[in-house]
Amino acid sequence: MKKNVNITPLLFNRKLWVIALICCPVIYLACNNTPGKKEVLTADATIPLSSTVPTDIADPSDAQQAAQFAWQEFVALTWPAKVNANPAPGLSGFFRGQPSDTDSLGSTGAGGTVVWETFYHRDELYPSYKTASGNVLPDPNAIPNYTYPSYVQITPATPTTNMNLFNNMDEASEITLANMYFTPLAQKADSIRKSIGSQPTPAQTQALNKASVNASLIYEAKGNPVIFNYLKQTGFNNLSLRRPALAQSANLVTNNMPPTGALFQLPNGSLEIKATWRHYNAAKDNLQTFHWTVGIYYTTAASGGLIANNDTLVLVALHIIQKTPNVPTFTFATFEHVSNDQNGFRFTNTNPLSNTSPKLPRALPDSGVITAIRQFPIPGAGSAFNLVAYNQKVQNQLRASYGSNVVWANYQLIGIQAMPQNDPGGKVPAQQFFLSNFATETNDALQFFQGGLAPPNNNIPNPDAAHVFVLNSTTKKYVGLTMGGCMGCHGSQGQFLGGDFSVIATTGNRFIPEPVKPYPGGIPVNQNPSGFPLPHGN
Repeated sequence: MKKNVNITPLLFNRKLWVIALICCPVIYLACNNTPGKKEVLTADATIPLSSTVPTDIADPSDAQQAAQFAWQEFVALTWPAKVNANPAPGLSGFFRGQPSDTDSLGSTGAGGTVVWETFYHRDELYPSYKTASGNVLPDPNAIPNYTYPSYVQITPATPTTNMNLFNNMDEASEITLANMYFTPLAQKADSIRKSIGSQPTPAQTQALNKASVNASLIYEAKGNPVIFNYLKQTGFNNLSLRRPALAQSANLVTNNMPPTGALFQLPNGSLEIKATWRHYNAAKDNLQTFHWTVGIYYTTAASGGLIANNDTLVLVALHIIQKTPNVPTFTFATFEHVSNDQNGFRFTNTNPLSNTSPKLPRALPDSGVITAIRQFPIPGAGSAFNLVAYNQKVQNQLRASYGSNVVWANYQLIGIQAMPQNDPGGKVPAQQFFLSNFATETNDALQFFQGGLAPPNNNIPNPDAAHVFVLNSTTKKYVGLTMGGCMGCHGSQGQFLGGDFSVIATTGNRFIPEPVKPYPGGIPVNQNPSGFPLPHGN
């Protein structure tokens, strides 16, 4: 049923790194700058659109320029991928990271394989090698192969389960801080639970387990060919080489210490993506209105190992980050499907009520099943920049240029960060400063993230942590900022640790698939933002 795919069969605390991975729209992509692809600019168009990824924002403080840049990224990265009709053994059916020369946006259908999907999964860039050095990345067009630690037992769910798909959803929480659930499928699980009583039959138990698993949201992170090539040239896909380079880079930005060895510094054009998916809801979803895929996700086996599963999944959110000459702290753009608010989400916090500091408004994080509430709406009429209206113009342009049913017009830009600073205000209003994605960074800690994560459990923000560093053009010294949102997260778990805003760089070579935590059921309560954002000095 899937697409036109032709594929054959230390440094950090896990909770800290996981946080940044979801914190921002993160799947990471490295930018693909293939020139000259089908530009479309109609008489009533708002922006030029093509399959070429934009390389910079002339004025990062200009909200409209930044929004145009984000939409141009989105269109280029969702362009149909370039097919390799005659792949050699071991190669995929695509030229990975390259757009089609013959197709246009959406022309291969809602389930067609697009450019960003052929990027390199975090575990392809930083596999769990048996040795810490001497490992070489494969042919850039190779079939995806996921190498996890040897002690992790993964069993295919069926003999036909495909373990080499492009979309490998090996994250099942919001950076370990919260587990997310799609409300209609959570309600389905609740209905089954209510109907079966206290002594369910095996068939009823199986139906409930399946519904509870299918309610979960799942995630993946990727990097583009620029990152792949950088790692291949430097050998930094090997932990033994990358670890000292990360330490050198961390010392440079945090202490202004001149390097005495190689630095980990991603080149301009490096691009990462984080994608958020949910299970297809046959009772409610029209597959033609979502981008969809058949992907891999993981559940827990009765033996304690992992089971790899395939299922039809629909895309609900996409993070895009890119390093550019004018924004060396990376741009952070995030998109969502337009149905997210209407359908809704629920979540449970991990380790609830574990922080009881008297400085907090209450014991945090909150407990129970929580109905998610977007804390910062997309800026509309009356805002300094009306992003709602801008989105509508671009969506209309997509339909006029690529057909009324083009699936990508069903997605909207939530915002983009391109200017780091200490607190919201001026040209960086609160919605942009605390930028988050409703499906990807949802609980209070993530919708109000600033600075870093506070001890003892690293599950609430520390707004006094200056973990985003910018180079002062006069003194030539790095200065720390208490930035919020996606950029703040990637600063805290990426740049602060030497990874140049790439969390997967600081945590690589030891990824383990995260199994879905089934929806637990219970009476949901509304998300409580009282006391957030946490004040400085907390």
